Amino acid sequence: MTVGADLTARERLGPFRPGKDGPWDYSAAAHLTRRLTFGSPRKLVREILELGPRAAPAALLADRGETPEMKAVADSQRRIGSTEAIQTWWAHRMLRGNSPARDKLALFWHDHFATSDTKVRDARLMMDQVQLFLRRGPGSFHALLKAMAKDPAMLIWLDGNSNRRGEPNENFARELMELFSLGVGHYTEEDIKEAARAFTGWHVKNRRFWFNKRAHDTGPKTIFGMTGNLDGNDVLHACLGKRACAEFIAEKLFDYYLGTPVSEELRKALGELYLASSHNIGPLVEKLVSSREFYSVHARRSILSSPADFAIGTLRTLDATAIAERLPKEMSRMGMNILRPPSVKGWQKGRAWLNSNTLLSRYRFANSLAGSAENDPRIPWDKVEKEGAEGLLALFFPEGLDGKIRKTLFGETDNDLKLMVTALVELPEHQYI
Repeated sequence: MTVGADLTARERLGPFRPGKDGPWDYSAAAHLTRRLTFGSPRKLVREILELGPRAAPAALLADRGETPEMKAVADSQRRIGSTEAIQTWWAHRMLRGNSPARDKLALFWHDHFATSDTKVRDARLMMDQVQLFLRRGPGSFHALLKAMAKDPAMLIWLDGNSNRRGEPNENFARELMELFSLGVGHYTEEDIKEAARAFTGWHVKNRRFWFNKRAHDTGPKTIFGMTGNLDGNDVLHACLGKRACAEFIAEKLFDYYLGTPVSEELRKALGELYLASSHNIGPLVEKLVSSREFYSVHARRSILSSPADFAIGTLRTLDATAIAERLPKEMSRMGMNILRPPSVKGWQKGRAWLNSNTLLSRYRFANSLAGSAENDPRIPWDKVEKEGAEGLLALFFPEGLDGKIRKTLFGETDNDLKLMVTALVELPEHQYI
């Protein structure tokens, strides 16, 4: 389906109607799993196809709990406590966990509230932050933002302990408005200065949030035209109450899951959708990925995959296992060092994911897939052989491939399935989800 120019923004965000707006078929279900989770494993796609476009998003976002294996991995990696150990835990969750849609959403929040262990220097606090995203990410954004304002890793990252009465540090106040809630243009420099005073005394002690009363500025402050003895909670409430916050968060989620251009009309409609969801992120995401716009032709394969989508998604599609310790390093070589985003703005996305070095790393990863059974990753070649070349092609591209590409692909691989896997993963089309 192509979303017509005659449709209003609200209509584009309205629910997808199978048959009238386009088919609800295997290709559509695979599109949903690629965007909402990582990859499109056949078993999951078939489950989603059976559920239908209305029920499937909620089912994917549901917390399915942790398996004993996942709990054991979490416990063992926390005991080790290194950055590498916590990266391994999260990569293992993404690949083998029960709730990949929650991990995909947690990855969004990790980028949104970009915090790096290079400065925090406490991987267990970073793990706590990721677990906060997993637990609260699909819930109320109000609750999540308030929790992040007291998150020890965040406060260390943005110099909370340096924010004291008489010597305010503006780092958290600035990022709160610019990156976390409102976006550029919806606050003044004076708002930031006054908000910094309101957050004085929000410190970390013994790895926990601590309100240092002696360091808090109790003087009158004026923020967004509101004057009084305001504290950090008042600032958070004021930010969350602005219409700009609704539009900012909804647009970022729209870009993450849909990736199509946003007009001013669509931005306003997204803000309305956020408010209609009562600030709850899970229901908002469900509406976004069950919309006409989501299933439109121009929304398919329109997002350049992140290293997590590329590596984890490829392995999940193939039902492959991998040594989890290696996955964060693979993703880092592709440009995404989880727990260590490059700046407070997170990762540059889109075309920025690809350069000569990161593309070469993707090709090397693709070539590693054709290794022997003793190698890592481990692909269940018996299942691949049952699929055959045509089945393998349909697994990765259920929507089909251009005839010339198909002809070249089959000619170059001569039906060798290991070569076929590598060739499919290297295709320009596979770089998009």
